Amino acid sequence: MANIKCIDVSEWQGTIDWKKVKESGIEFAILRAGFGRESSQVDDEFERNYKNAKKAGIKLGAYWYSYADSVADAEREAKACLTVLKGKTFELPIYYDLEDNSQLDFDKKTLTAIVIMFCNTVKAKGFNVGVYANLNWFTNYLDYEVLKKHYSIWLAQYYKTNQLDCDIWQHSSQGAVKGILNSVDLNVIFNTKII
Repeated sequence: MANIKCIDVSEWQGTIDWKKVKESGIEFAILRAGFGRESSQVDDEFERNYKNAKKAGIKLGAYWYSYADSVADAEREAKACLTVLKGKTFELPIYYDLEDNSQLDFDKKTLTAIVIMFCNTVKAKGFNVGVYANLNWFTNYLDYEVLKKHYSIWLAQYYKTNQLDCDIWQHSSQGAVKGILNSVDLNVIFNTKII
């Protein structure tokens, strides 16, 4: 099993010096591409992060934060995401980020169907895809076993070890990395097949 360092960032990290990030030993990063159902909801730093991280030689993935309230809405989110990703290449998958409290009233079957719609729509355009959620979501709100068969799993769990089998484990939100002024999420890539 590999143990490769990876960070994930969004506009909340501000303007990043990707050359310094690379020099600090970080080889991989997952960028927030945006959120919701409109391509205008692109992350404010996504274009700059993509361009400068690529220039620095960082291998990239991306994620899209979900507010979807139906399977049809998930398809709209996927199309918005694809508009933002158009013309770009990624070494890591594109992840669908599920954690919003507005979705907690849905049952496991509905939320899993929402994920499948988003992932399959993005996958159909040639991207590798995956699901990001915390342990509570994967255990109580999503059908982890079904999703794991078809998509990459990125687990958020701030604990001494990951308690679910996953490709990427987000183990801290308090990382310090040269070139980034604010604290940053730290991840470990276990599965080199997704690279």
